[in-house]
Amino acid sequence: MNEIISPQFRKKLVSWLKSFKLSDIDLTIIITAFTHPSHKGLDPNAEDYERLEFLGDAVLDLVTAEELIKASREKEGLLTEHRKQIVNNEYLAQIFDRLKIKSFIRTAVNYTPSIKDKANFLEAFFGAIFLKFGYPKCVSVWKIIQAKMGKIPKKIPEPPLSPEEVENKAQNQIFYKSLGLTPKNAKSMLQELCQKQGLEIPKYTLIEQSGPDHNPLFRVKVSAVLFTGPQKWVRTAIGEGTNKKTAEINAAERLCDQIFLEYIPMS
Repeated sequence: MNEIISPQFRKKLVSWLKSFKLSDIDLTIIITAFTHPSHKGLDPNAEDYERLEFLGDAVLDLVTAEELIKASREKEGLLTEHRKQIVNNEYLAQIFDRLKIKSFIRTAVNYTPSIKDKANFLEAFFGAIFLKFGYPKCVSVWKIIQAKMGKIPKKIPEPPLSPEEVENKAQNQIFYKSLGLTPKNAKSMLQELCQKQGLEIPKYTLIEQSGPDHNPLFRVKVSAVLFTGPQKWVRTAIGEGTNKKTAEINAAERLCDQIFLEYIPMS
């Protein structure tokens, strides 16, 4: 790491780390955890967070899985869903903002971190903690963060269905069961629904790409005829994401919601 870190920066970082009882950690690995790959344009020899993020992603999965196992006796499916409510980019980005980690990150000049970037910084932070102190310290820091964040957000409740929607949902689910459909990711569910009825598979169309190259936003429309008989008409939905694949999955999830088709949400 060739770049000189100012004494003021070090002092501020040390003070911040003390709030997590990490005053004795090597600052070098923390600075690496907070270094975005774009920073290499300023310092080609700088080590970025990617390896630490890879490790921290697994660490946070384990920390939250253990937390949920100890807190309830739910079955695997519900445990998985609850973990997705915690270890997802949106919530980790909220933690990034609440903890004011932006004050310590190193990026290209004028680079604005995306939601995914923010999550990556936090995961890399846990990767660094794990390497230096091991798993128990990661659990301890996670508890401190949860205390700072308050109650883990739950999904916003869906509005109650109308009597007609309740009937449609029940009929659709009976139909899906007769086709032998079992929950998978939304794109796979829509494709399988069409194929089992001899219909064309859904079509995904990129309708807009906006934002800078380093932080793009894609909007994709999915359209398909999903049923034969009286319900045979083209249905559409739109999804957004930082890449085409994510936008397509989001669009597929929105379309599955329209027809009450169960799926495994994108984490």
